[in-house]
Amino acid sequence: MISNPELKDKPLGVQQKYLVVTCNYEARKLGVKKLMNVRDAKEKCPQLVLVNGEDLTRYREMSYKVTELLEEFSPVVERLGFDENFVDLTEMVEKRLQQLQSDELSAVTVSGHVYNNQSINLLDVLHIRLLVGSQIAAEMREAMYNQLGLTGCAGVASNKLLAKLVSGVFKPNQQTVLLPESCQHLIHSLNHIKEIPGIGYKTAKCLEALGINSVRDLQTFS
Repeated sequence: MISNPELKDKPLGVQQKYLVVTCNYEARKLGVKKLMNVRDAKEKCPQLVLVNGEDLTRYREMSYKVTELLEEFSPVVERLGFDENFVDLTEMVEKRLQQLQSDELSAVTVSGHVYNNQSINLLDVLHIRLLVGSQIAAEMREAMYNQLGLTGCAGVASNKLLAKLVSGVFKPNQQTVLLPESCQHLIHSLNHIKEIPGIGYKTAKCLEALGINSVRDLQTFS
């Protein structure tokens, strides 16, 4: 998109051999899915634009630029593939809270969405910390757009798994905060155990053989 901005609003897919390995939201709206056969994708969306993605050099370079930018905010950044990063904001949040006067805490607002439209309790320290985290996440996304021309989603939560799950609730180019009281609601909203990061095809099949198909099943079993 950066090298070909004219493709921004068109259905676009990245092709490797005979597969569409990923696609943009415009293509997904028209029925194209990740890892779909090119022929099937073209049948679903005749106007689909395909770019060759077999040479990963440019994607890898941009991926590292994103990570380096995030490291300017926090030294604790963990890469996950080409397009995801976990960022520990604990230290930054602590510093910002120390800079705030007690009467300023009541003015802290959330950046983005709050999962499940949960009410925010400004007397709850954890709520305050997550709200400050959401402001930092918004600053990161703004810097990523201004410096690299990239948009992206963010999830703000108390651990990596929850942050990854909640980041996908509002897309594209949005962010969501998960307050602790809504964690169970988010987990139980998953339709299948395969939606849990880290559970792949083989693990899911083993769990299904034990009668475990949902997160509720898994919690009951354990």
